[in-house]
Amino acid sequence: MLMQQVHVPGNMLPTNKVSLVIDGSGSKVFAGILDAENRWLVKLERDGSPLEELFSVIEAVLTESGLSLTEIGSYIYCMGPGSVLGLRLCAMAIETWARLYPKSAQYYKYNSLQLSAHALLYATPDLKDALIVSDWKKGAWNALYIKGGHVGATEVIDNGALNDWENLIYHLPQRKGWQSPPNKVQTLRYDPSILGAIRDASGLLQITDRIELYSSGINTFQKWTQTRHRAQT
Repeated sequence: MLMQQVHVPGNMLPTNKVSLVIDGSGSKVFAGILDAENRWLVKLERDGSPLEELFSVIEAVLTESGLSLTEIGSYIYCMGPGSVLGLRLCAMAIETWARLYPKSAQYYKYNSLQLSAHALLYATPDLKDALIVSDWKKGAWNALYIKGGHVGATEVIDNGALNDWENLIYHLPQRKGWQSPPNKVQTLRYDPSILGAIRDASGLLQITDRIELYSSGINTFQKWTQTRHRAQT
């Protein structure tokens, strides 16, 4: 069955139950609960590895809100790009809970670079052109262009394209990076809690019938040779 990818305005989110928001893409673990009017009932951000902190953060927000997983009407999660371990742990947790608790719970996904772009436009409405990058691998970056105040799709660019961009560049740090951030950039603080304020941003939230994580769509392969690899001289 093909996965649905449909933009959902904030006022079309489930109105009868709360939403559990989970984000393990960044350097911190975030979880929170939005009420039927998309206001935060509780939110929590904690340093540490998702492997160690994710489930304790979820337990903490549920305890503080006085709710249980049986009352969750939808799961809103970050699909990436970001920490591979964090993203996979969040996906595993949501898929498990959705099977154990209300099977009618819906999934909504968002992209970390798009969230950051819409947060920038929310904070600086006059911003027209900018480039947001996060580390992908050595010599390559996950990137998103803001052009004319419009948020583009996430793509992969190389150092050449990065150097050719003459406008503002923002860097979104990752938990682990393969390379130093580019020169003359502004560092962004990743803040999933902004979701409550920008939920109506065009294309930000998408409903999906299954959990899917971000993929660059680019595969790279090392050419095999039958001679033994030797250190360069």
